[in-house]
Amino acid sequence: MTGPSSSRKEIHATYQLHRGPVSITKLVVSKQGGEIVLDPQITDGCVISLEEDSAIILRDMLTEWLW
Repeated sequence: MTGPSSSRKEIHATYQLHRGPVSITKLVVSKQGGEIVLDPQITDGCVISLEEDSAIILRDMLTEWLW
């Protein structure tokens, strides 16, 4: 993972293409303007962009699930 003040971080993650084997990748999370971008760094993988309200909902869900 990159430094704490960076607008780009790499997170180790697993992924599975539709009904395929599970593999390991780096999930690159970045802030681009007012959006949070989740890029799994895999060929033909989709990149997900969340506007601020959606990113807050995701943060709250993760906080609830993990704590």
